[in-house]
Amino acid sequence: MTGLAERVIIDHLRGGRPARFSVRGSSMWPAVRDGAMVSVTPAAVRSLRAGELAAYARGGALVLHRVVAVGPDGLRCRGDALSRDDAPVPWADVLGRAAVIDQRPLAWRWPRARELRALLRAAAGTLRAVLA
Repeated sequence: MTGLAERVIIDHLRGGRPARFSVRGSSMWPAVRDGAMVSVTPAAVRSLRAGELAAYARGGALVLHRVVAVGPDGLRCRGDALSRDDAPVPWADVLGRAAVIDQRPLAWRWPRARELRALLRAAAGTLRAVLA
């Protein structure tokens, strides 16, 4: 998705209107895969809960990650395939609740290098959290 497309979608969501778009990237693999179609619905930001998918604006980019925790000043989110949480997301940057509408099924094949790295980072993050 281009920067212009992201800005248009962000403005659309800030205007209180839902949006559907195709996602890019592997940070949410395997739950949300590259090319998946998602829907983002503006929601009362304080209604978001841990485990849900949230969309937020970060430096002009549109980010879709899982909510890890809800705090008084905003959300803590993380991509499923990432080992660390994102920087705290202030309430003003939260755009809405996201849901996957359609995506290609997982194919049984050897993982690509970036997918394998993402899976290993996620496993390492989970292991560190369990051992902490």
